Amino acid sequence: NPPPKRKGGSSRSSHGRGGDDSGRSGFRQHLVGKKPIIVLPKGMTAPLTIINAHEFFGKRRFVPRDVMLKQGGRNKGNLVTSFQRKVNARLGGGTLEYELIDNPKQRLKSSKDWDRVVAVVALGASWQFKDWPGIYSNPVHLFGRAFGFYVGMEGTKIPKDLAAWAVTRCVLSRDKRGLDSVSYASFWNGVDEFMSIHKPEMLPQDGP
Repeated sequence: NPPPKRKGGSSRSSHGRGGDDSGRSGFRQHLVGKKPIIVLPKGMTAPLTIINAHEFFGKRRFVPRDVMLKQGGRNKGNLVTSFQRKVNARLGGGTLEYELIDNPKQRLKSSKDWDRVVAVVALGASWQFKDWPGIYSNPVHLFGRAFGFYVGMEGTKIPKDLAAWAVTRCVLSRDKRGLDSVSYASFWNGVDEFMSIHKPEMLPQDGP
């Protein structure tokens, strides 16, 4: 069963960053306590979609989309779109709740909403972003504002467009599920590093 939902995007940690934002230039108060967002592709051929992303990002195991669908993964009551995870201790520890979406154009209405995006899973084709607003429609700029992650299946060709994007690539084995943890670690190491540099306000904060 998924963990109970919490208010806000983070839980307090005595090992996190200080809650006093005085003297910090560019501190974005509107991000404090908000859930970081991971954007997924809608493409039916993508290994990771909103259907099975929770199993991978939350439980470090890849379950094929068709298997999830047979288990009722698309049903509203079964679709898990948020999960909690402990932040790496070297970044202060604590727990964050992440949100999974695949319809950013509809869900993210303002620039402050888009600020919550910490990672985008790329299909490897620029049309994935063509309807996104402003600079977010340009993958070169997009992946300067969010951690880019490409997931391919063993034996498939790597899309040529990826060469020009700041995207971390991983390949999932078709049958060796024990290797899923390697791709899982690659993703979260990248997200943690990205957030510590670009969006520290979203990491667990000290304070009352």
